[in-house]
Amino acid sequence: MSFWARPGVALRRAEVSDGETLSALHTSAFQRGWSDAEFESLLVQHGVNALLADYRGRLGRRAPAGFILYRITDEEAEILSVGVAPDYRRKGVGRQLLEEALRHVYREGVRDIHLEVEDSNQAAIALYRDAEFRESGRRTGYYTQGREKPGSALVMQRQLR
Repeated sequence: MSFWARPGVALRRAEVSDGETLSALHTSAFQRGWSDAEFESLLVQHGVNALLADYRGRLGRRAPAGFILYRITDEEAEILSVGVAPDYRRKGVGRQLLEEALRHVYREGVRDIHLEVEDSNQAAIALYRDAEFRESGRRTGYYTQGREKPGSALVMQRQLR
Protein backbone atom coordinates (compact mmCIF):
# COMPACT_ATOMS: atom_id res chain seq x y z
CA MET A 1 0.00 0.00 0.00
CA SER A 2 1.36 3.39 -1.00
CA PHE A 3 1.97 6.04 1.66
CA TRP A 4 0.74 8.69 -0.79
CA ALA A 5 -2.89 8.24 -1.85
CA ARG A 6 -4.32 9.90 -4.94
CA PRO A 7 -6.45 12.86 -3.89
CA GLY A 8 -10.09 12.35 -4.68
CA VAL A 9 -13.72 13.03 -3.92
CA ALA A 10 -16.22 10.61 -2.39
CA LEU A 11 -19.92 11.46 -2.63
CA ARG A 12 -22.71 10.27 -0.38
CA ARG A 13 -26.34 11.08 0.20
CA ALA A 14 -26.79 13.53 3.07
CA GLU A 15 -29.13 12.65 5.92
CA VAL A 16 -31.02 14.87 8.35
CA SER A 17 -28.25 14.15 10.88
CA ASP A 18 -25.79 15.94 8.54
CA GLY A 19 -27.38 19.32 9.23
CA GLU A 20 -24.38 20.58 11.19
CA THR A 21 -21.91 19.59 8.45
CA LEU A 22 -24.10 21.13 5.72
CA SER A 23 -24.46 24.32 7.75
CA ALA A 24 -20.69 24.60 8.28
CA LEU A 25 -20.04 24.08 4.56
CA HIS A 26 -22.69 26.62 3.58
CA THR A 27 -21.26 29.18 6.01
CA SER A 28 -17.77 28.69 4.59
CA ALA A 29 -19.02 29.11 1.02
CA PHE A 30 -21.44 32.05 1.31
CA GLN A 31 -21.80 35.42 3.03
CA ARG A 32 -24.90 34.27 4.88
CA GLY A 33 -24.86 30.71 6.09
CA TRP A 34 -27.90 28.55 6.73
CA SER A 35 -28.38 27.02 10.17
CA ASP A 36 -28.44 23.33 11.06
CA ALA A 37 -32.18 23.67 11.65
CA GLU A 38 -32.75 25.18 8.19
CA PHE A 39 -31.00 22.25 6.53
CA GLU A 40 -32.77 19.73 8.74
CA SER A 41 -36.17 21.24 7.96
CA LEU A 42 -35.44 21.04 4.22
CA LEU A 43 -34.15 17.47 4.31
CA VAL A 44 -37.35 16.13 5.89
CA GLN A 45 -39.45 17.56 3.05
CA HIS A 46 -40.69 15.25 0.31
CA GLY A 47 -38.51 15.43 -2.79
CA VAL A 48 -35.61 17.29 -1.18
CA ASN A 49 -32.22 15.60 -1.58
CA ALA A 50 -28.66 16.51 -0.72
CA LEU A 51 -25.28 15.07 -1.55
CA LEU A 52 -22.14 15.60 0.51
CA ALA A 53 -18.62 15.48 -0.90
CA ASP A 54 -15.66 14.42 1.19
CA TYR A 55 -12.22 15.24 -0.17
CA ARG A 56 -9.43 12.76 0.49
CA GLY A 57 -5.97 14.28 0.50
CA ARG A 58 -2.64 12.64 -0.32
CA LEU A 59 -2.25 11.29 3.22
CA GLY A 60 -5.71 9.75 3.13
CA ARG A 61 -7.31 12.31 5.44
CA ARG A 62 -10.95 13.03 4.56
CA ALA A 63 -12.67 16.35 5.10
CA PRO A 64 -16.13 17.68 4.17
CA ALA A 65 -15.58 19.65 0.98
CA GLY A 66 -18.97 20.53 -0.50
CA PHE A 67 -22.64 19.80 -0.96
CA ILE A 68 -25.54 20.14 -3.36
CA LEU A 69 -29.15 20.50 -2.22
CA TYR A 70 -31.98 20.01 -4.70
CA ARG A 71 -35.72 19.43 -4.87
CA ILE A 72 -37.62 17.16 -7.25
CA THR A 73 -41.29 17.88 -7.96
CA ASP A 74 -42.92 15.68 -10.58
CA GLU A 75 -41.07 16.33 -13.85
CA GLU A 76 -39.13 19.38 -12.63
CA ALA A 77 -36.24 19.89 -10.26
CA GLU A 78 -34.59 22.90 -8.70
CA ILE A 79 -31.07 23.19 -7.37
CA LEU A 80 -31.50 25.03 -4.08
CA SER A 81 -27.84 25.45 -3.17
CA VAL A 82 -24.37 24.27 -4.11
CA GLY A 83 -21.42 25.09 -1.91
CA VAL A 84 -17.77 24.15 -1.95
CA ALA A 85 -15.48 25.09 0.94
CA PRO A 86 -12.77 27.54 -0.16
CA ASP A 87 -9.89 25.06 0.41
CA TYR A 88 -11.48 22.57 -2.01
CA ARG A 89 -12.43 24.81 -4.90
CA ARG A 90 -10.99 24.12 -8.36
CA LYS A 91 -10.53 20.43 -7.50
CA GLY A 92 -13.61 19.10 -9.30
CA VAL A 93 -15.82 18.90 -6.21
CA GLY A 94 -18.62 21.12 -7.54
CA ARG A 95 -18.59 19.41 -10.92
CA GLN A 96 -18.88 15.93 -9.38
CA LEU A 97 -21.72 17.03 -7.12
CA LEU A 98 -23.60 18.60 -10.03
CA GLU A 99 -23.08 15.59 -12.31
CA GLU A 100 -24.33 13.12 -9.69
CA ALA A 101 -27.38 15.28 -8.91
CA LEU A 102 -28.17 15.48 -12.64
CA ARG A 103 -27.91 11.69 -12.93
CA HIS A 104 -30.28 11.28 -9.98
CA VAL A 105 -32.94 13.68 -11.25
CA TYR A 106 -32.75 12.11 -14.71
CA ARG A 107 -33.37 8.64 -13.23
CA GLU A 108 -36.39 10.14 -11.42
CA GLY A 109 -37.94 11.21 -14.75
CA VAL A 110 -37.25 14.94 -14.45
CA ARG A 111 -37.61 16.89 -17.70
CA ASP A 112 -36.32 20.33 -16.65
CA ILE A 113 -34.01 21.50 -13.90
CA HIS A 114 -33.66 25.11 -12.74
CA LEU A 115 -31.29 27.09 -10.55
CA GLU A 116 -30.34 30.63 -9.72
CA VAL A 117 -26.83 31.94 -9.21
CA GLU A 118 -25.46 35.36 -8.36
CA ASP A 119 -24.49 37.00 -11.63
CA SER A 120 -21.05 37.88 -10.24
CA ASN A 121 -20.21 34.22 -9.47
CA GLN A 122 -18.34 33.56 -12.71
CA ALA A 123 -16.89 30.20 -11.59
CA ALA A 124 -20.35 28.79 -10.85
CA ILE A 125 -21.82 30.23 -14.04
CA ALA A 126 -19.03 28.60 -16.08
CA LEU A 127 -19.70 25.26 -14.35
CA TYR A 128 -23.42 25.46 -15.11
CA ARG A 129 -22.84 26.49 -18.73
CA ASP A 130 -20.44 23.55 -19.15
CA ALA A 131 -23.28 21.35 -17.86
CA GLU A 132 -25.56 22.75 -20.61
CA PHE A 133 -27.60 25.13 -18.45
CA ARG A 134 -28.87 28.19 -20.31
CA GLU A 135 -29.94 31.59 -19.00
CA SER A 136 -33.72 31.81 -18.71
CA GLY A 137 -34.13 34.99 -16.68
CA ARG A 138 -32.63 37.53 -14.32
CA ARG A 139 -33.74 38.83 -10.92
CA THR A 140 -32.32 42.28 -10.34
CA GLY A 141 -31.47 43.13 -6.73
CA TYR A 142 -32.29 39.61 -5.57
CA TYR A 143 -29.41 39.12 -3.10
CA THR A 144 -29.69 41.74 -0.35
CA GLN A 145 -28.66 40.35 3.04
CA GLY A 146 -25.41 41.74 4.43
CA ARG A 147 -24.71 43.92 1.40
CA GLU A 148 -24.49 47.60 0.66
CA LYS A 149 -25.44 46.98 -2.96
CA PRO A 150 -27.86 44.15 -3.81
CA GLY A 151 -26.65 41.46 -6.22
CA SER A 152 -28.67 40.12 -9.12
CA ALA A 153 -29.57 36.49 -9.72
CA LEU A 154 -29.14 34.78 -13.04
CA VAL A 155 -31.87 32.15 -13.52
CA MET A 156 -30.68 29.13 -15.48
CA GLN A 157 -32.44 26.07 -16.86
CA ARG A 158 -31.55 22.79 -18.52
CA GLN A 159 -33.77 20.32 -20.31
CA LEU A 160 -32.97 16.70 -19.54
CA ARG A 161 -35.51 14.99 -21.81
